[in-house]
Amino acid sequence: MNNRMSCAVLLLIVALAPVSASADIIDVSDVEITAFASFRTQRQPETSAFDAKIATPDSATRAEVLILAGGIPFPNLPTSQTQAFASSASDAKDFFGVGVNGFFFSNSLPPNALLASGTFLQTITNNSSVAVGMSVDFFVPAPTIQFFGVGNSFPAGADPARDATAAVSMRMLSTLTRPDGSTVETIHLDYGMQTFREPVSGVLLALPSRDATGLTRFEEPDGSFGFQLPDLERNDFSIGDIGPGDTLTFSYDYFAQASTGFGETGIFAAIGDPFNLTTGGGRFNIQVGDSLPPSAVPEPMSMLLLGTGLAGIGAFLRKRRNKRAA
Repeated sequence: MNNRMSCAVLLLIVALAPVSASADIIDVSDVEITAFASFRTQRQPETSAFDAKIATPDSATRAEVLILAGGIPFPNLPTSQTQAFASSASDAKDFFGVGVNGFFFSNSLPPNALLASGTFLQTITNNSSVAVGMSVDFFVPAPTIQFFGVGNSFPAGADPARDATAAVSMRMLSTLTRPDGSTVETIHLDYGMQTFREPVSGVLLALPSRDATGLTRFEEPDGSFGFQLPDLERNDFSIGDIGPGDTLTFSYDYFAQASTGFGETGIFAAIGDPFNLTTGGGRFNIQVGDSLPPSAVPEPMSMLLLGTGLAGIGAFLRKRRNKRAA
């Protein structure tokens, strides 16, 4: 191979070689995960627990809390706990579960109230010169609320604070900060429901949140009844672009709440299983960039080198053919 051929091949190799991406083109922060639980009953003052961890996205770090309240576990719902409980758990690998569960035998004021919640928080900064897309793959186990001992009526004149209530929700939010300091807050998904008492008929109903569809009511042979939303799974769920110099703070929040203060009442509200995340929990995965990274897109100089290299190789091959023909 003569010098002309060597130069052409060298130009082609340089043109086709991927442009190395600077480590700070897209800056993805560590994950902040939190778990919170609280309860109050007629026999016990309000008690709460909180756990917060910061970890790399691929670590096994987990934030979890479990508090036990007065009462016994809700009937016919599997649990290893020996008392009513509020529990929340999540890990840096994007699994989560949250739930409250209890059966209370007597009236109370303020009501028996259980709450569990958790948050996944991460920040992405775009240091490149072009916009980068972001999307999320996620799965939300069926949000569920269930009651026992609650009828479609409420005693006249009774304190509304003693009625049974419950709510479950998963919300996906982001705050985008521009280079000029302005911010844009977006609720990308609000999936859940809360109960309410229809004022005329007295029927206990559930109201779905903005993005919840397919709400159903169910009744069990033991007299309990409840409300459920279907599982929700999405792939490549877009949450928009991050422009050059933008910073996006993304959070995934979830909670379960239930309370009762009238008679013998069982309450349950959950999304996933806070005791077994990998088999019964929700999950999600953030994807930054829905195409090749900006640094891998051929630049004008690379295209010029590619054209020059191909032209050089073409000229060399034509010259060889002409010599053979002569």
